[in-house]
Amino acid sequence: MLIGFAGASGSGKTTLVNAIAEKINCGVVTEVARDVFNDWKQRYGFESLAEIRMYSPTKFQLEVFREQVRREDEELANHDIVLTDRTIYDNLFFTIFYHDDISLLNRYLKEFMKRELERRYNLLFVCQAVKAGVDDGFRTPDLAYRELQEFVIRRLVPYRTLYVPAIPVDRRVDLVLSHINFARRWNNAR
Repeated sequence: MLIGFAGASGSGKTTLVNAIAEKINCGVVTEVARDVFNDWKQRYGFESLAEIRMYSPTKFQLEVFREQVRREDEELANHDIVLTDRTIYDNLFFTIFYHDDISLLNRYLKEFMKRELERRYNLLFVCQAVKAGVDDGFRTPDLAYRELQEFVIRRLVPYRTLYVPAIPVDRRVDLVLSHINFARRWNNAR
């Protein structure tokens, strides 16, 4: 079962995924963009996402997408349940928002649509943007931008998402676990 956690930067996805992973036996795909960024930092000397967005944001997002898919498949081969901290839909938002190369964007969209047809998330949670923001080069404190991210991501997903409101983490965990347990029972009953 592939379970995605999407939403604006700083919406608590990582905290939620880590808290759930402590309670169930599962694989976890951590946020891929940071790892790809660190790779680009080593390869090309970039110091920030802003520099990458000035150089080749579409190429960067394509690498993030491919690595996301690779890690999801790798974890699914080893675990019955896999949690993903971000989804291909988060990646699609950033690709559309920052794209700079129409040819590369078309290649990205073909790969994206192929993946969407091959493998869907069994559950996809969208975490509400929380008011307090952190600016660490990946997350922005701009609440209006984060609300826009959340709004667009929810509309990019072609099927029903499950909304996770900005409530205390323990209540978020309980909410998500209730959905996961229901889906597990449903799958086992079939």
